[in-house]
Amino acid sequence: MRTGYKVNKVCKAYKVIGLLYSLSFISLSLYGQVQNKEFIKKNFKGNMKAYKSAIKSIGQGEYYYAKGDHYYRYAIPYYLDAEKINPDNDLLNYKIGKCMIFSPYKEKAIPYLQKAIQLNPKMVADVHYYLARAYHLNMEWDKAKQEYTTYLQTLTPDRKTAISDVQKKIEECGNGKQLSHSPIRVFVDNVVDSINNEYSQYHPLVTANESEMIYTYRTPVISKGVKFDTRDGDEFEKLLVSYSTDGVWGPAKQLALPINTKQTNIATAGLSPDGQTLYLYRTNDNGDIYQSHLTDNKWAKPKPMGKNINSVGKESSITVSADGKTYYFTSDRPGGYGMGDIYMTTCDDKGKWSAPKNLGPVINTQYDEQGVYLAPDGNTLYFSSTGHNTMGGYDIFKSAYDSGHWSAPENMGYPINTPGDDMYFTMSANKKHAYYSSDQKGGMGDMDIYMVTFLGPEKPVMVSSSPNTLSGITSNITDVLTSEAVLVDANKALLRGVVVDSNTHTPLLASIELVDNKKNKVIANFKTDSITGGYVVSLSSGVNYGISVKAANHLFYSANVDLTDSSHYREIVKNVALQPLEIGSHIALRNIFFDFNKSTLRKESTAELQEIIDLLKQYPSITIEIAGYTDNKGTDKYNLNLSTARAKSVVTYLQTHGIGIKRLNFKGYGSANPVALNTTDEGRQLNRRTEFKITGK
Repeated sequence: MRTGYKVNKVCKAYKVIGLLYSLSFISLSLYGQVQNKEFIKKNFKGNMKAYKSAIKSIGQGEYYYAKGDHYYRYAIPYYLDAEKINPDNDLLNYKIGKCMIFSPYKEKAIPYLQKAIQLNPKMVADVHYYLARAYHLNMEWDKAKQEYTTYLQTLTPDRKTAISDVQKKIEECGNGKQLSHSPIRVFVDNVVDSINNEYSQYHPLVTANESEMIYTYRTPVISKGVKFDTRDGDEFEKLLVSYSTDGVWGPAKQLALPINTKQTNIATAGLSPDGQTLYLYRTNDNGDIYQSHLTDNKWAKPKPMGKNINSVGKESSITVSADGKTYYFTSDRPGGYGMGDIYMTTCDDKGKWSAPKNLGPVINTQYDEQGVYLAPDGNTLYFSSTGHNTMGGYDIFKSAYDSGHWSAPENMGYPINTPGDDMYFTMSANKKHAYYSSDQKGGMGDMDIYMVTFLGPEKPVMVSSSPNTLSGITSNITDVLTSEAVLVDANKALLRGVVVDSNTHTPLLASIELVDNKKNKVIANFKTDSITGGYVVSLSSGVNYGISVKAANHLFYSANVDLTDSSHYREIVKNVALQPLEIGSHIALRNIFFDFNKSTLRKESTAELQEIIDLLKQYPSITIEIAGYTDNKGTDKYNLNLSTARAKSVVTYLQTHGIGIKRLNFKGYGSANPVALNTTDEGRQLNRRTEFKITGK
C-alpha cells in the first residue's frame, strides 16, 4: 500500500469531519457516561459484516499510523469508517483525535480525545497531552494549561525531555493568552483559491511592487508512477508562480526547467530586492542554497552558493541587503546555539566574502530559527522561531539594528502569529502589505499563504487600494508625489518607476545605483525588470540620495532625492528615459554640487564624477562638452563667469583623473536655456545645473 493512492479518500473524509465534530458534542452531552466497547466478536453478534468491515478499516488505518506522525492524516478516513460502526471505543477515539492533531483540522480533535478520556479515564497517559495540544491550537489557553499540567504529573523525573517540552508549552499558553488579548491592528486574509488549496503552499516570495509571487507547493502522491520523497512519502517540492492584476492573484503555474526538476525537492529560499535573483533550497548535500538570475524573462540554471553560505549542515533560507554586500541565512551547521541559527556574511570592497558569523544569542535560541528576511529599510530583520516568547510552533519575530547591535526580538503579535506554525514573512516595498505562510485554524490545507494589511495606529480602518502597477511611460523624466499609504511611516519613502529608451520608449534592463551623497557611499545596487523596465525601492528619511541609472549603449541618468528634512511618508515616481549614445545626446548631472556662489566642487559630487569617468573609459572615442548653467539671480556677466568656472572645475577634475584634455570641452551659459521657471525656489534649483553633452564619437 503506497501513500497517496487513497488521497481522494482523505480529502472526502475532511469534508465530513466538520459534521462529525458537531455530532460528537451532541453525543457527549446526550448520553453522559458511556461504556467502552471493544472491537471483539461478542460485541457484534448479529452484525458480523459490520464487525469485519470495521476491523478491515482499522487495519488500513494502522498501516499509516505505524509509519509515523506525517502519515497520520492518511489513517483518519479509515478510522472514521470504523468509528461509524462503533463510536464508543476508547483507543479508536484516542487515535482519531491524535491523528487530527497532525492534520489540517487540528482543532476538531477535541471531542474525540474528550470521549476517549470519558470512556476510559485510565487509558494511555498522553491522551491528556494531545487534548492539551488540541486546546492549545484552538486558543483555549486555560484548558490547555490544565491538561498539560495533568499530563506533567504523570511524568517521572527521568523523562527530562518530555518535562521540558510540556513546561515550554505551558509557557507558550501564557504568551498566547497575553498576545491574543492585545491584538495588533492588521487584516490577515487567506490568499484563497487562486493560490491556496487543500495541500501545502508556503514560503511566498513577492516582488517589491506585489506584481509577482513565487512560492513552494507540495502534494501527497496523487497518482501512480510519480517520483516521491522516500522520507515522508510526499511528492517532491516544486515552485509555482502567480501574477497579480489590479490586486487579484491569478492562477498559478509551475516554473519551467531548469528551476523545477523531478529528481529532488526544490523550495523557495529568498529573492533579491530587485527581483532579479531567485534563491532556492535543494536537498543536495543535506540541504544547500542555490541562486538563479533572471535574463530576458527566463531564469538561468541554478548554481550553488559559495562555501561562505553552504556547509555540511542544512541551509534553507536567505536574504540579501539592497547593496548586495550582506547575506543573512539560516543554517544548522555545527557550533550554533540551537537547531537552526541565523548567520551573516559580508563582502568587502575587493569582492571577498567574510567567514559566516552567527548573529548570537540575542537572536538565536536553543530552539529553531528559520525563514530570515531583511526588510527594504535594511535595518529590520524578520524571522520565525520556536523560541523566544512564541505562542506555539513557529512565530514571526522582528529585530532592529541600531548602534551596532540587534535589538531583542519582538513577537509580531496576534493575529499574525497563532498557536500553529507561522513562517516565511516578506513585505512589499511600500509596507502596506506582508505575506507569510501558516497552518492556522480555518485554512484550506496544511500550509496556506496569507496577506497582511497593516493599519495605522489609532486611525479608522481603511481598505488599501490595489498595488500600483509600473506603467505610464513618458518621453521625459517625471517626478510625482502620490497618496499616503495605509500604514504611515514618517521615516520612509517609496521610489518607483520604469526605465525606457528615450527614442523607442522600449523598456530597458538597467542598473540603478543609490548613493548616500553626504557619506559618498554606495548603499544599494539593483536592476530593473528585464521585461517591464520597472523598479521599486524603499528609502529612509534623513539621507540625501544620488541616483544613477545605466543601461548598455545609453547615457547614464542622474537624479537627486533629498530626504534629509523629510517628515512624512511619500511615494515618488521617477520614470526615466535613457538617451542612446549619440552625438547631441545630453543629460543634467543632478549630483554635481558646488559651494555657494563658488566653483569649488563639494565632496558629495565624487560619485557622479566617477560615473562620467567610467563612461568615458568604457567608450574611449567619445568627446564631450561640460556645460554650466545658473538661475537668473545676479547680473548676466556674473552668472556667465560663475557657470564657466563651474564647468571648468568639472573638466579639470576629469583631466586629473585620467581623461585626456582633447576629449573634453567646457562652456558656461549663465542663465540661458532655463529648464524651469525662475519664479520659484524649485524652478531656480532646476536651472542651476551642470550638463554633459556628447560632441563626437
